[in-house]
Amino acid sequence: MSMEPSWIVPCDSGWSMEEAAAAWSSEDRISFQTSLPSHSDSVQLQMVEYASPSLAPATHDNDSSYPIQVFEEAVEPFRADYSDSMEWKMHKVPPSLIDVFPRYKEPLTVAIGPYHHGAHPGLLEAERMKHVAATQCMRESTRSLQEMYNAVFFVLPDARNLYHQDNPAKFRDDNFLPMMFLDACFLVQYMRWYYVNDDDMDEALNNYFFANYEHICTDIMKLENQIPWVVVQAIFHFMPAAPASPWPWEDFVIAMRRGLKNQTDDRKSKEDGIVVVPEYKPPHLLGLVWFYVVGKDEKDELPLGNRPISLSMSVAELDAVGITFKPEAETEEGLVDMGLHSKPPFFGVLSVPPLCLTDRNATWLVNMAAFELCRASDFDDIADKNSDVCSYLQLFVMLLDQERHVHDLRAKGVIQGGGLTSKETLEFFTLIGKNMRYEEVIWAQVVPLHYQALD
Repeated sequence: MSMEPSWIVPCDSGWSMEEAAAAWSSEDRISFQTSLPSHSDSVQLQMVEYASPSLAPATHDNDSSYPIQVFEEAVEPFRADYSDSMEWKMHKVPPSLIDVFPRYKEPLTVAIGPYHHGAHPGLLEAERMKHVAATQCMRESTRSLQEMYNAVFFVLPDARNLYHQDNPAKFRDDNFLPMMFLDACFLVQYMRWYYVNDDDMDEALNNYFFANYEHICTDIMKLENQIPWVVVQAIFHFMPAAPASPWPWEDFVIAMRRGLKNQTDDRKSKEDGIVVVPEYKPPHLLGLVWFYVVGKDEKDELPLGNRPISLSMSVAELDAVGITFKPEAETEEGLVDMGLHSKPPFFGVLSVPPLCLTDRNATWLVNMAAFELCRASDFDDIADKNSDVCSYLQLFVMLLDQERHVHDLRAKGVIQGGGLTSKETLEFFTLIGKNMRYEEVIWAQVVPLHYQALD
């Protein structure tokens, strides 16, 4: 029996999806090509001809390299398309993190997108609330329901191609279109909930968000629980403007940043404002929050060198060679940005954003790290912020190999209380260390001073 309630979008008589699609200008279409590009018949024929066995004796002439050239020309569009699509794909958790706790991967309260849709009965209540959220969107829409539904239908082919389609039934139009529409309405209303007055939102929806916001903001940050941002934008386009910002998701992102620092005092909200970068186009909600958590890319370029690197420098060992720790000020824009400041002649201070490792924050960090791993094949460019969360986590993996090291960092204010116990914190980073590749930026920052202190 299907868990999803029956719900049909009413349409005017004589209206069809084909007519709706035709009404949109091709100039407005946003396309993310993710399938293997087609090639001319002549190129494909040449590939077949050169790949077929020949009875004629082999000859060595000036044309001997031509078959290789044909293959190179055939695969080059795919190479470019593959690299570009990695930025936009709705990824699954990479193999290197498969063994990380399932609760960091699978939604417990609300399923967004097809990967975990209908996975267990605990998701049923959220499925019902999605219909309430859609009704709220209809009430607030500046245009007709038909136009709003058309907007989602317009981006549907591109959205579908961004997923790993291992269950074809979920990707048929009769399933995929209502799913995208309802999930987008749910996310839009949840983000609007951060600034809309209680009286202006459906009472049932408002109460549901209040009762479940901790679980919701945990689930919607899971890598496998995403829908393309273009679908969310399609619904946002029909919503009334936010009163204090042209960006209707800004208050939500600010709240998520503060949540990562375990701040609950609303009086600090203005201090934690973000500088919106209109040029950034996120692939999904997780990518949006990640961008404003990482902050600006202002790292100094450091030579990696060829020195041997120790991956087991604990807090005590770094203290012994003159490297001390301090928590970064809360005003720093990048919440996972680290810095090493030298104190001549042989000492240094490693400034680290304080870590508040609640179960929710652990989920966010693991999934942002997974997002980074899926987008980049390597992290050789140390000025690239695309590896910041991986770097941040791996630093703690390096520092913490005993429970007393957790206590040491708690005493220094680098690890804050109110979250996981010291034992749970150590277990978390031990698991991360076994499953996530390390990032050379950390070692490039820490090791030179380590060697200098030993000279």
